[in-house]
Amino acid sequence: MSRVTDLKVKLIQWAKKRKKELIVLGLLAWLIIFIINTILKNQQSKIDPPSTSYTPHTAVYKEDAVVPENYQKSIENTIDKYFNYCNEGKYEEAYNLITPECRKKLYPSLAEFKGYVDYVFQGKKKIYNIQNLSMVDNKYIYNIRILDDILANGTTDGYYYYEEKFILIEDNGEMKLSIGEYIGDEQLNIKAENDDMIFEVQSKSVDYETETYTIKITNKTDKYIVISDNTENNEIILDLGEQTRRPVDTEYLSIYVKPNSTTIQSLKFNKFYDNGLTAQKLLLGNVRILNNYNSKTGTTQSDLDNAVKIYGYEINLNK
Repeated sequence: MSRVTDLKVKLIQWAKKRKKELIVLGLLAWLIIFIINTILKNQQSKIDPPSTSYTPHTAVYKEDAVVPENYQKSIENTIDKYFNYCNEGKYEEAYNLITPECRKKLYPSLAEFKGYVDYVFQGKKKIYNIQNLSMVDNKYIYNIRILDDILANGTTDGYYYYEEKFILIEDNGEMKLSIGEYIGDEQLNIKAENDDMIFEVQSKSVDYETETYTIKITNKTDKYIVISDNTENNEIILDLGEQTRRPVDTEYLSIYVKPNSTTIQSLKFNKFYDNGLTAQKLLLGNVRILNNYNSKTGTTQSDLDNAVKIYGYEINLNK
């Protein structure tokens, strides 16, 4: 008999002699396991289930601000319709969900809107998630993250996403979209006048991150009026009360008016729509009334030495 066989026989004989003890030990082990499992289950039932921090209708920039419940479903449905139409190539249906003002400003024709959709969607099916950022003047501002639907597209080219701000606005009882971060335009028709010029702030176009003013300056003199050519400090400032802004791309900004002439130009400033600040004044720090002026060289020391006038001027933007 081999050693292995002999060992097996001895083990079987030992087990037969201690059959009762082994049964008791087995029952005791089962009881211990049962008690441990019961304790663990009771502890798990007392632990709160994991919670998600994803609260799409709670404003990121003001945690106690929540989109009213009666608007939440309408907002979700509007955004969902828009994405379904875009995914299905139903451009006109998607176009009709956009506010008339936004269509007129950004995409005056269906063809232009189609070009925008094709750029964002890249001919692929997209999914999205939403997060409210803020609520201002009955406008609900959402950050929209647009992602590739990997399951639908079967892509292995990486994980592309595109972000944009959508503004949801109630229009005649239904929600409409303003896309491309466009908030709206406002006619201001503000006029300030002195002996040298008539300075008009005709309108303001507001995006989520910027304000753009259309200004008209009429020169009442037979001299040159120079407002800005990046040769002096603080040539144009937007006064927001607590803060100030200089125009975007100041180094390229040139505003001057030839004798007895008029010019119309735009001034763009960085300003978040929901930062709680309101434009108070436009400050012109160095208005120069010059006998001669060359726009290629800008204001020279000779121009300043022979200037008719140099002064500061402000335009109140509060109607």
